Amino acid sequence: MAEQLIDMSVVRIDGDTQPRTAINPGIVQEYAETLEAGVEFPAVTVVHDGATYWLVDGFHRFFAHRRLNRAQIKADLIAGELADARWLSVAANKAHGLRRTNEDKAKAVVRALKLKPDLSNPALAEHVGVSVEMVRRYREVLDRQVATVATSPTGSGAPAAHRTGRVGRDGKRYPARSAKRRAAKPAVARNAHQPVRNGRPMPAMTALNMPHDPLMGARALIGQFSADYLRALVAFLSKHLEGATV
Repeated sequence: MAEQLIDMSVVRIDGDTQPRTAINPGIVQEYAETLEAGVEFPAVTVVHDGATYWLVDGFHRFFAHRRLNRAQIKADLIAGELADARWLSVAANKAHGLRRTNEDKAKAVVRALKLKPDLSNPALAEHVGVSVEMVRRYREVLDRQVATVATSPTGSGAPAAHRTGRVGRDGKRYPARSAKRRAAKPAVARNAHQPVRNGRPMPAMTALNMPHDPLMGARALIGQFSADYLRALVAFLSKHLEGATV
């Protein structure tokens, strides 16, 4: 990396390289006051493709400089394309800077899975800086969403990573496990959907393995059900949490 001062005006922040779910205004103000007091911050990280400077790491520092109307910012320049910037961004802040929230980590994992779905769970976990278990959970959610689309009348095919295997941390490609080995045990009993003997058939049901993370759980529901169903579900849940009988 080559460190140098670059003009704030040339730095692009609209390339989907923001690794966090949101900018913290309080941190920006704190950084701005610290800068104004004469403290030097580490350089931000920027990917340069020869024409454009994509900000990858240091968004709070960047906005603190902007708040102070600074004309230049110290940056570590990395040669690469926008795709490289997005890949590097999911690893930002894993070992320094403002501590990532669970939502920040979830965003990074989902983005990493979409950017390089053929990488193995350990390889992705190492790059993002999270546990292998977390990557596995989110991959399962995304795979279910892709499988739903693939089996719909307008869908086509299975995820490429399932067809060709995955790339490990050693850079070698390993064959995908067979569908038989990947198959999980049923989440519900075989007779769970049989109608109660009251003369009326039970409405159709969809079995789901919900992730522990509420954000991904909500996304899984959104991907499976209609807006009307979700509105009704929210209404019933709200009544339940308020102690009403539903």
